[in-house]
Amino acid sequence: MTRLSRFQRLTLLAASATVITGGVLLPGTAFAAPASQTAAVTDVAAHWTQTTDSPSGISIQLPGKAETQKTNDNGVTTRCYITQTPYGAMGFSVDEVPGTDASAPWDLQGSLKAAVDGYNSDSKSSDDVLRSTDVKEGITADGHRELSAELTAPDGTRGHIYLVDQGKYLVTVFTASVNGHLDQMDRDHQHALDSIKVPDSQAGQSDRADRSSEAPRSI
Repeated sequence: MTRLSRFQRLTLLAASATVITGGVLLPGTAFAAPASQTAAVTDVAAHWTQTTDSPSGISIQLPGKAETQKTNDNGVTTRCYITQTPYGAMGFSVDEVPGTDASAPWDLQGSLKAAVDGYNSDSKSSDDVLRSTDVKEGITADGHRELSAELTAPDGTRGHIYLVDQGKYLVTVFTASVNGHLDQMDRDHQHALDSIKVPDSQAGQSDRADRSSEAPRSI
């Protein structure tokens, strides 16, 4: 059987769950400012590149030009943007439900499990089996459900993953290290989180908590 490269497996980590990365969203920073829906990928400061998911207008700064993948599973479209880094990889993804129906909340716990299971689907041994720890759920400053977790494996792989329910969209951000440099990974992860921008039409959606009685969507 053909084995996947580590970067390909990190791509699975993103594509399997809609990945917007780990770490707690800071009030008043990410998911607050409007984003331009015109620019696709535009160089900003240093090696950071503003990457925009054109259909949603959601954007984030990634350390380099991202590779783009698009999948469709059970009617849910996932657009994933990933870039390699000296320590591993970073990326974000946007899951979208068909049409304009956004009445049911996203299954954040299920999406986290899908991301980890996707990475582990090509594990060679128990040493490179990834697991999530320090899972935290909360509400963003603008009223959206969020989940963050740390990622770890016995072989030294470390990372962060963050998911937020934006109504029609589920956004996931992840950062992963397979080559050490954990301090740099942590700084990059926080930089990415602070750079996320959502258009006013998305940031202003009503709080998802009032729909808690509805069955959650999974991906």
